[in-house]
Amino acid sequence: MVAQELSPAEFCSLERALVTGMAMRKKRHVEMQPVQRLKLQLLDYLLARDVAPEQFKGVGGEAVLGVTDGLGTGPAQAVASDLVMDWDLACRSPGFVAWLRQAASDSPNG
Repeated sequence: MVAQELSPAEFCSLERALVTGMAMRKKRHVEMQPVQRLKLQLLDYLLARDVAPEQFKGVGGEAVLGVTDGLGTGPAQAVASDLVMDWDLACRSPGFVAWLRQAASDSPNG
């Protein structure tokens, strides 16, 4: 299983590098998009908790509530769902892990 080779903390760090790298490649003085900010908030929440692989999905659900105000969790749920799909793929695909590591290292923040 690839997850043993890729910890949740490394996964979150790589995803974070990709998101911030995308924002940096855009024109200067363009604000980060709301979805990108939300993804960073979720990743930071997960990174701060240094979760074990088997806890990733559960803590991802906690992160949704942790980064939203009130009951409007729809956007955070959608972004968290994408993160869980990427995590599941990373757990099963050495090729995806290799791509993720390479893409993050190629980003301006990598």
